[in-house]
Amino acid sequence: IVGGPSAPSASSAASLAAASSFIHLRNPATGRLTTYYSLYASSSSPYSSDEPRGSRQKQTDSLIIDTAYTMRRLSWFSWWAQVILTTISSVILLFARSIGAAAAESNSGSAMIQGTAPPAGFLLGGIGIVLSIASIFWTWGKARLSNRLLGGRTSRIQGANLLRRAITVGSALNLAGMLATLLGTFVIIGGLATKVLTAGLGGGGAVVMGGGPNAVALQTVQPLDILIIQANANTLLSHFVSLFLTLFLTRFVMRMDPPSTED
Repeated sequence: IVGGPSAPSASSAASLAAASSFIHLRNPATGRLTTYYSLYASSSSPYSSDEPRGSRQKQTDSLIIDTAYTMRRLSWFSWWAQVILTTISSVILLFARSIGAAAAESNSGSAMIQGTAPPAGFLLGGIGIVLSIASIFWTWGKARLSNRLLGGRTSRIQGANLLRRAITVGSALNLAGMLATLLGTFVIIGGLATKVLTAGLGGGGAVVMGGGPNAVALQTVQPLDILIIQANANTLLSHFVSLFLTLFLTRFVMRMDPPSTED
């Protein structure tokens, strides 16, 4: 076996690397010499690079990095705000519901009189809270999406499409939650207005239902009614914060995938 560097011919000298080498094998029986090109002996081979592996990976776009970090900060702020406001609203609604149920049991004959709010108000307020909880989980998903953008395997067009989907779903959840909470607030305010008008027509600060020792006084406005309105206000603020911060990300969508200016 004869090996070592071999000078290339004049016709191929411009195309071969200087460090390329050949291996020559001679058949003992026939005396025929066969030449093989060695891939591993050349230092210029694409399979033997001295560069670290990380430097050969595609670098993440600076705009995608800016978008990812902004999304992460806004998502965490929105997540904490929604968790705090939704928790307060849930506690208030559960407390008011339990007090109303206890009052209805103690005065079974006047359950509708002692109720703190119409059932539709509780139902719509609860729907708003459920949608707020769904928005909390979706906001968590947006924070995880920022990690995907930082992975370096997403182009600007792909990142813009992912961001559009996150904005669309998040905005739909918040708008539906705000609608349900507003409707519940209108129902509760309508019930309070009915109590006030009824008390005004009765000529006093309270209306007495029934007669004798079992008479029940109907308060015009009960303290729990105000707490229920406060719970709905907290839910509305939770949806508003999430919606505002979600729509703020649309500016990055326009930067990563600007609309075409062609006619």
